[in-house]
Amino acid sequence: MSAVAAFDWGGTWIRGALVEDGAILASERARSPSAPVDQIARVASLVGGLATRAATPIGAVGIGIAGIVREGRVLSGSNLGLKGFDLKGALERELSLPVRVVNDTQAVALAELSVSGPGETAAFLSVGTGIGGAVVYDGRLFTGGGAAGDFGHMPVVLDGPLCACGARGCLEQLASGRVLNTEAAGLAASGRSPLLAEIARSGRLLHAGDLEEAASKGDGAAAEALEASAAALVTGLRCVAAAYDPHRIVVGGGLLRPGSYLLAKLEAGWAEERPAWTTAELTLASKGDDAGLLGAALLWGPAGR
Repeated sequence: MSAVAAFDWGGTWIRGALVEDGAILASERARSPSAPVDQIARVASLVGGLATRAATPIGAVGIGIAGIVREGRVLSGSNLGLKGFDLKGALERELSLPVRVVNDTQAVALAELSVSGPGETAAFLSVGTGIGGAVVYDGRLFTGGGAAGDFGHMPVVLDGPLCACGARGCLEQLASGRVLNTEAAGLAASGRSPLLAEIARSGRLLHAGDLEEAASKGDGAAAEALEASAAALVTGLRCVAAAYDPHRIVVGGGLLRPGSYLLAKLEAGWAEERPAWTTAELTLASKGDDAGLLGAALLWGPAGR
């Protein structure tokens, strides 16, 4: 078919690319306006710019967006001001092109897992500011009612910390970047981590990367915090294994980069505690920063819905 205009749509930036046969022909990005009508206009402008730059006809639009999506309607997208918004309908009216929309992590997973073989189930877990995920079966994205694979909201601790979703003990409240940022600040303020306290005295805000650095330098309190998060992630992966029995599990996101302390502890924990019935090894995401764009384009290929 013609090229696909693919978008990775976040609260700060909207990234767009023209993708044909798995190759990016042209790409652009623009700030995401606050009002839905302005966001639609911004995407329409990006589509026009991409078509002009690549001199290639556009046949469809694929979008990965930071929110839960059901039948093209954004069910949760408060950071974008789109909660309850019929994004598919609005864009199709504006662009006169067919549009498919999924959660942004589902789009990334589609790129990372689309090579899954016939009859294979593969799961993706992303650990960054928040925690997301997705499932691909038989080479196709499985979305359920829209939120399948939202692993960040699996309850892994009974009566654990309260989550924004209204439940307690969600994985995202135990191992996400937001939580580790807070943990780093707390260790510095309490004095339990001299290394983090020294950074805090400089006036810089602490973040999860500081925990990583401190742990790698032998800071026991920082190492303990990361090990607790890794243990929670292992528990989450055991739940994924029990629910889907995947042949493959791919992990990614900013906190699970190659060589990170958290990734090493997660891999060690999984090797020790994975269920006896699964042979699924953990592998690291490999598609890089363009995975969301490539996955959004794949919504219009065999791997799409």
